[in-house]
This record gives sequence, structure tokens and C-alpha cells, in this order.
Amino acid sequence: MPEPLAVTMIGDSLPYADGAEAELLAVLAAAEDRRVGADELAEAVHDWPTAYHLAPERAMLLAPLDIRSGDRVLDVGAGSGVNTRLCADRGAVVTAVEGSAARARLIAERNAGLDNVEVLCGPLDGLGEDRRAAFDVVLVVGVLEYAGTAPGGDGGPERLLGQVADALAPGGVVVLAIENRLGLKYLLGFPEDHLGVPWVGWEGYRPGEPTTWSRRELAGMLSDAGLVAQRWLYPFPDYKLPTTVLAEPIHDRPDGPDLVDQLVGHPTSGQYAQPVLVADDRAAHRTMLTAGLGPEVANSFLVVAGRDGDAVAGRVEAGALAWRMAPDRRERWRQLAVVADTDSGVVVRRRLVGAPRQREAEGWLGQVEVAEEPYLAGRNLEQCLLDWAREGDVDAVAGGLAAWRDKLAAHETPVASVDAPHPYLPADTTRKLPPEWLDAGPDNFVVRPEAAARDFGVTAADLTFVDREWVAAGGVDVRLAVVRGLWKAMSALLSARIHLPWPVTWSNDRLVMHLGGLIGENIDPALLQRWREAEADLIARIYCRPEERVAELHDAGSRSRMDRLRSPQAAYRRMEHQVHRQEELLAALAAPHEVAAERDGARARQTQLETELDRIRAELAHAQARLARLAWRERVHDALARLLRRGGRS
Repeated sequence: MPEPLAVTMIGDSLPYADGAEAELLAVLAAAEDRRVGADELAEAVHDWPTAYHLAPERAMLLAPLDIRSGDRVLDVGAGSGVNTRLCADRGAVVTAVEGSAARARLIAERNAGLDNVEVLCGPLDGLGEDRRAAFDVVLVVGVLEYAGTAPGGDGGPERLLGQVADALAPGGVVVLAIENRLGLKYLLGFPEDHLGVPWVGWEGYRPGEPTTWSRRELAGMLSDAGLVAQRWLYPFPDYKLPTTVLAEPIHDRPDGPDLVDQLVGHPTSGQYAQPVLVADDRAAHRTMLTAGLGPEVANSFLVVAGRDGDAVAGRVEAGALAWRMAPDRRERWRQLAVVADTDSGVVVRRRLVGAPRQREAEGWLGQVEVAEEPYLAGRNLEQCLLDWAREGDVDAVAGGLAAWRDKLAAHETPVASVDAPHPYLPADTTRKLPPEWLDAGPDNFVVRPEAAARDFGVTAADLTFVDREWVAAGGVDVRLAVVRGLWKAMSALLSARIHLPWPVTWSNDRLVMHLGGLIGENIDPALLQRWREAEADLIARIYCRPEERVAELHDAGSRSRMDRLRSPQAAYRRMEHQVHRQEELLAALAAPHEVAAERDGARARQTQLETELDRIRAELAHAQARLARLAWRERVHDALARLLRRGGRS
């Protein structure tokens, strides 16, 4: 193992720690691969502190920025050295300044063996006059909010911004990341990141507390420091563990709300927080985007600022609208997707973000490597299903899913035998989809724009399959592909926390089976179990920590929407759903009474009919008696007639 870098003290250590420093130091010291995003580090994540310092998502924050070989970078408040290592691996010469001695040791360990990193411990004041105007890039990530606190040195944000501005060389830029005090997640009831209490940022901070600012406030503070040229970016769900970063121009596009919704999905994450939400976060985000308020309520800001507009613009990838990387993947499968506006239209560029790897498949699973492809504008089918479900339009949901199923059917082929079976192509497969249709769920089908508004609904011809990233050797059993797509669609509906037109006590498995029935698919528990086994194998191949995902996959099947509503995250919907549940229970309780009432009515009708029958029987008996008397009279009459005839002959 390489020796840790030396730590040079430039002042007193500041009293700041989150309690995980000893564990992190042990993880870094034992790791052979200490690059940001290395699988070895990602596998050590098990809680918020380890996620913040070791998760691969940390690399996404600087993905939009052009950090060049030979750049002189100052990392202010460098923490455990994540951004220091990212810049050093791009060839920059990095000076990391960290106030905490325990954190400085982490930087030294993470960057062990690198000759382009210098680690300094102490306040920024100790940097020295010889470092003024010396840096091409100054990173201020998660630091400005502490500038007015005792651990942050008590200097205040204006003083800190002045110091970092003074450190810039001509043409240099400051890269600042911080939460938005008016962020959507705070509006929806998430606890404030630093104080752990909801609504603090909206109400206002007290002196000496960690403080964040709105977009307008922060822009003014940067301008006051002389950093008048600014390029604003928006990381989601936040700057700490981003999976998507949006550029400002994406919000100005006519299709911006749809495009952002597709890229971001849920704009908040409750993985390491327990918020009490007051609205459906995804729907609320769309509303803000449609109103033109997306940038104002972004959860976090990533700002590139400087004195020279051209220098600032040159640090952000030209024409890019967004950057996205799927979370928690093993490095082998990690790709960065960049949505860019070009002269020929909007395109999606994909590139590997980890170390070079072999192009061969791993077992039965492979990955399509497409350098660039056109972006197909329009809403995807999952977005349409969510809208229809919110409107309570069961027929539209069923029609959309039926169109999706018809689209799959058009690409099915019969299978006589399977030469090389695998979990998604078992030996008893009778019909299969092409190899690249493994991820052919509703979220990967774009709906023709005019189709969603038609009275007769969406048809298979209106759907186009996009984002064909995964390849299953030999193909995909169509039954398992249908279950996978329905499960993903139901997961999207459930996570939206909307009231669905089905009993809240139905388990997820039952809902998937019901949706299958709506489109003519016979999905039983045995098929669901086979799909889970196949999906567990897929998860184990793709993700760094598959155990949590596999456990969730198995547990989720038996949970109902009512179970989800017991979570503290669902308080805002709990009462509404309990009202609907009460209606269901009242209907169930009323059912026996209705049956009893119907039974009593039937008995009354039976009594009435029996009475009528008795009357008819009496009338019949009377008639029969009359007939009998008439018949007797007729016989007497006939007898007398015969006697008279005989008397006449004699």
C-alpha cells in the first residue's frame, strides 16, 4: 500500500467531525483502489456518513465541469478528499485545505501515492499571501453554509467569498455547491440538512447557525464578491449524492417539464431521511416546472462563477442540458448520459465513467454501448399512466398497458428450445423478446404526443422503445418481461402516493396480478416468484450492494398501500387513504345487511306468491267442484234421455 501524503499544518485544527472519521480511515487504508466510485469503497457504504464519503454518486457533482490536466485547483474545506481525488485523477494539481485534522488525515489516505496533491490543515487564513491569485479553480463544496458558525471560523459568508475570489488567477473560476433554503424538499417537509428540523430555512436562521440562501440571495452574494459571471446548474436529489444535474437552459424548453421529469423522476430521496411529506414530490415538481419556478425551488445549487464570462462558460460542457448517472451501480456498468442540444437536434451521449473494461458480456448480461443517439421528444408511457391514475381513469390505464402489451407481442417470436437458459430465459420459455428488450417497461416507451389526448386512447403504433441499454443473451421470456414491466409501473404508481381505484389493502403482488388481468395476462404467484428470482440475479450483477435491493424486492410483494401509509413519510396522504379505507369497510359491513334485506324481500315475495298460489289452488278446487257437479248433472241428463228414448220405442 502507498504511504499517506504528508499533512502540513497552517493553523489550529477546527472542532468539526461527524463521528465516522475513524471508520472511514480504516476503510481507505485497507482499500487497494481509492478512486472515487471504486467498487471497493462503494461496498463499504452502510449509513449516511459512509454514503456521503464513499458512494459513487459523489463523482456526479463535477461531471459537468471541465477540470483540465495541469489546472491549479484549491479545494476549500476538502472534507475526506472526494473532490480532491476527482480533480487529481483528471490531472489537476490540487491543494486541499481542511480545517479538521481528522478529515485531513482522510484526504492524505485517499490520495496516497499521488504527487499532484498537497494537503493543508487549518483555516483558510493560513494559506498565505503567496497563494493569492494562484488558482485556476477554487472548489467551495458544502462549506459556505458554515462560514458564520464556530466550526467554520466565524468569519461569515462575505469574508469567505472574498477570500476565494482573491485566490483566483486571471480567468479562474469558483465552483460552489450548497443547498437551497427554498428547495422543494424543504417545502415538502424534509428536515433541514444541517439542523434536522423542517421549515427552518423558510422561517429564517438564527445567528451562528449553518445558513443557506435562495438563488437570488446567493447570486447577489457572488456578485458582491466580484464574481459577476455565473453559470447555474441544479443537482438532484441534491449536491451531496446527485444522480442528475440540470443546466439552466433545460427549463426554458417547451418540453422542459416532461424532459426534467423523465431525467429526475422523484426530486427527493428519503433513503437517509424521514420526512413528513405534504404532497406528491414528483407532481409538485412538475407543477413548479410548468410555472417556470424550477430553478428557484431546486434542492441544491452548483454554481460556476468568476470575473470572466468566457472563462466561466468554458468550464461547462457546451450545449449540455443535463447529465445523468444511474445510482449504486458497479463500476463495470456505470455510464454517464449527457443530454445535449446540437445543431442537428437534441441528442443523448453516453460514455463510461469508470475504469476501462472488457466489452464482453458478464455471464448472460451485456450492455449496449451507444456513443450518441437522437433524443425522442415526448412523454413516456409511465408518465401518462401516472396522470391517468391521478384522474381515476381505470380504462385509460388499462388501455395504455394493453397498447404496451400489444407492442411487445409484435416483437415476440416462438421458441422451440432454449440452448443456453438463464434466469430471464428459462428452459421452458415458449415465446421470447429480442435480447435488447430486457428493460422494455412502460417507462422506456415514448408516446406519440398527439396520442395521449385522443378519445380512443393510445395504441401500440403510438409507442417507440428507447434507451435499450441492457442485453440478455438469447432473448427474454415474454412472461417475465411483462411481469417486470408491470412491477415497475406499479412501483411508480405506488411511489406517487396517489389514491388508486383499487382497495388499499391489496398487496403489490395482487395489484400486479390484477393489472395483468386487465391486459389478458394470467400472472399467478408462481410466475411472480420466478420473476423475483430472475430479478435478484440481475440485481446481483449490476449493483454494488445487492442485498438491500433483493431484500426489498421480496418484502415489497406482500406489502399493501395501507402498509406504506403507516410510514411517517406518508402522513399527508394517510387521512385521505384512511377515509377511502373506511368507505371500503363500510361497504363490506353493509353488504351482509343488503343481503339480509334482499333475503327478507325475497321471503316476503315468496309469502306473497305462496298466498297467491293458495288462492289459485282454492279457485281451482272450486272450479273442479263445479265441474264435478256439472259432470254429475250431465250424467243424470244423459241417463234420463236414454230412458225416454227407450220408452218411446216401446
